[in-house]
Amino acid sequence: MSLCLRRLLAAMAVAVLALAWPSSAAASLRAPSDEVLARSSAAAVHGRVVAVTSAWEVEVDQIYTYVTLDVLRSWGLDGAPSRVIVKQLGGVVGDVAFLVGGQAQFEAGEEVLVFLDVRPRDGTLSVAGLEQGKWILTGAADPALAAVREVRAVDRVSVVARDYHTVGDVAALAALTGTRVRATNAVLLPTLPGGAAPDSASYTLLNPSYPARWQQADSGAPVYVDTEAGGHPQFAGGGLAQLANAANLWRAGGSLPLQGGVARSARCFTNSEPGDGRISVTYNDPCGEIADASSTLAIGGAYFTSAGARVVNGVTYWSIVKGMIIVDNVASKYAGMTTGCYEEMLTHELGHAIGFGHAAARPAIMYPSISSACYSRTVSAPLGADDLAGMAAVYPGATMPPPVVTAPTSPTAFTTSVSGSTVTLNWASGAGGSAPTSFQLQAGSAPGLSNQAVLNLAATSLVVPGVANGTYYVRIVAMNAAGPSAPTADRAVTVGAAVVLPGAPRGLTASASPGFVTIAWQAPASGGTPTSYVILAGPTPGSSLYQVPASGTGIAGPVPAGTYYLRVVALNGAGAGPATSEVVISVQ
Repeated sequence: MSLCLRRLLAAMAVAVLALAWPSSAAASLRAPSDEVLARSSAAAVHGRVVAVTSAWEVEVDQIYTYVTLDVLRSWGLDGAPSRVIVKQLGGVVGDVAFLVGGQAQFEAGEEVLVFLDVRPRDGTLSVAGLEQGKWILTGAADPALAAVREVRAVDRVSVVARDYHTVGDVAALAALTGTRVRATNAVLLPTLPGGAAPDSASYTLLNPSYPARWQQADSGAPVYVDTEAGGHPQFAGGGLAQLANAANLWRAGGSLPLQGGVARSARCFTNSEPGDGRISVTYNDPCGEIADASSTLAIGGAYFTSAGARVVNGVTYWSIVKGMIIVDNVASKYAGMTTGCYEEMLTHELGHAIGFGHAAARPAIMYPSISSACYSRTVSAPLGADDLAGMAAVYPGATMPPPVVTAPTSPTAFTTSVSGSTVTLNWASGAGGSAPTSFQLQAGSAPGLSNQAVLNLAATSLVVPGVANGTYYVRIVAMNAAGPSAPTADRAVTVGAAVVLPGAPRGLTASASPGFVTIAWQAPASGGTPTSYVILAGPTPGSSLYQVPASGTGIAGPVPAGTYYLRVVALNGAGAGPATSEVVISVQ
């Protein structure tokens, strides 16, 4: 009898038994308490699943599933192993499935605590008590829900029951292992049949039950990555260069033609524009989806539909029709963050928007947390082997070279008009360079200054009502991922009657008593009318270490002992006028 026929008959026999005696589809075992199970287990491991591989073992003509765990902590094992392989009876190889009822199931990326037996036949590790011996550590905020044990139905997908424990309780049980039997000399890293590598690259999909991808990858049509106008407020240029770099990393990993899009208003995860075929990035969590006290920096996802589903590498993928990323609003989360960390965060979230879930191990970009190594970089880490394996499976084909992006040219046709206290500005994009994704209005009290306003804008016009009287010098800068354009020439905008700088105040006097000073002056005899004054004081001639505002022509109050050099300037809407002559006062 051929090996293939024996395998087929073995698989058929399992199926027949399951049909004839439904209750026997699950393995038979006593249901001990968790403490009894722990004491009878040889060892326990807390780790992360990095690979799940099924293969035939020719010597015994059976299918086994090999679960590779990166070890975070172990009990009852020799030494302190960094990796172990748990060998489970059953699995799926090609078109043959051998399933054992009640067997614990594993998925790459899970963090688990498993209780282990030693298989008598070959000394390999197996899960003690089948499903009872596996706990998933969820990281839930509620400690009572942080460890969960699942009981699955016959279909191996449906979960019919769940038990919960705290992580501390499960760890305390793990410490009881080895009481009756120990895992001394157990085979921790068995050789996989056929030479399959236990640490081969792996990846996960955003939803394994409904795999999805951007079908534009097959036609070369671009998938545009739009950004909220102005970008992230804590990074130079809004972090637009980092967003472009993040998109280019994925673009260069396969056939998905991600490309810079346009500036737009903030969006939540609403479907108000269903199936717009774009990815949008929004900052400052406008809809309150991310808890301020959490460690979450950003979230990403996608809408997808069965319409236009396509088979790629034997897998049926639904069509992604819209991707969305929201970055949190808590400034302290980004304080001190390098552009390398920020770019890596954006690359990770874009991975979700194009259909990928979390990878099981570093150095994958899709690992669920950013490595602290990013603080030594100004750019993101490259895609890891797991990320590239995912791209090869989901977006196979020639890699897409990144588009060439150059800084935009200066805006043109810049005009201003004033009606009462309302200022209207209009401009147009320049003809050269790459298209701008946003604009910036800069306004100052003198040509070239930006001390009165810096506004990031998406449109090519702006109406500002209620502007205070005065003269303002304004200019427009175009921006995209390659950087800003040169500014337009300054335009002077005068609101209300022209305001003239005030002259120097007159008659400055100062007197002192112990710990107290009185300062007085008169209004300027020339120039515009002052609206306020500022006393400039310092410990040396001409210094302005202290600046004290005043609404009238005098001020009095307590002052620490010392010698002070005083001047006074008058202010109005046109700015600060010249200072008075300096006087000196000593305070005891």
